[in-house]
Amino acid sequence: MKRLALCFLAWLGGAQLLPAVAAEIAAVVSQQAGVVTLIDLGKDEVVSEIRLAKVPASIAAASDGRTLFVTHPDLGMVSKVDVVTRNVTATFKVGKEPFGVALVDKDRALLITDWSDDALIRVDAATGAETGRTETGKSPAGLVVDDTRSLAYVADRESDQVSIIDTVTMKRIATITVGQAPFALALSPDGTRLYVGNVRSNDLSVIDTGARKEIARVKVGLMPYGVAVTPDGTRVIVSNQQSGTLTVVNAETGNFVGRARGGVFPEGVAVISGNRALMVDWAEDEVAVIDLAGMAITARIHVGAGPRSVVVLR
Repeated sequence: MKRLALCFLAWLGGAQLLPAVAAEIAAVVSQQAGVVTLIDLGKDEVVSEIRLAKVPASIAAASDGRTLFVTHPDLGMVSKVDVVTRNVTATFKVGKEPFGVALVDKDRALLITDWSDDALIRVDAATGAETGRTETGKSPAGLVVDDTRSLAYVADRESDQVSIIDTVTMKRIATITVGQAPFALALSPDGTRLYVGNVRSNDLSVIDTGARKEIARVKVGLMPYGVAVTPDGTRVIVSNQQSGTLTVVNAETGNFVGRARGGVFPEGVAVISGNRALMVDWAEDEVAVIDLAGMAITARIHVGAGPRSVVVLR
């Protein structure tokens, strides 16, 4: 996917914004601090912080490179954030306990998992109006979308399964049994493989999306909480919360490729340019930048307390 260059004003109303150059920017949600931190990945440094309502959890970025959506499970709410003006531009009441979030239909709609209501909800991204919902398994957590095929995959944590949902009709069309307590998911670039981190069985389920079945289960570290796939689809990146590590797995064979140590309580992960990855660390209030070639941490960036999730603006 072609990255969108973010061209930012140097100053607006006395507030310094992001650099007026093309940059790859990461947005990190810190749950305890109640902020989104913006990081310039060219310099590996914080350039801005946006205050949110309390206890934010998950984050999704629109394709315009400037709009974020953040869930607040404790408030039953989603915030819409403009990263250029550094403002929360809207808040939507959604379900009982909104957790995971993703964009569909060319950013016109949001899909949101409702942890306590066992549902996937579709809302209009501009107005927040609910436009559909469907039943999932128990405690739906993370989700990922294949917009080309109009499919959403939801990790039903307490049902040990993944629900497959048609994002147009908002009907559940299949379920797939995986490991214990699936939480985070990632889809291969071509949409043919789905990778699911199972936090209680300490493994990664590999799903053939065409056959709609699990074809492999790979041991990783303890409590895999974050999953991402490299843009070329060759490697799967997994953060292991209780091991304090990041594991890299060969996407085709399932073989172990490498491990980076240095985290204390890692959660969200993302792949960035330059053969690098980001891993947020809840306990250390930081984001580790990891060289995937040498499997070494090259930078540690301090963010707000309790960082949980991360997304790269593209």
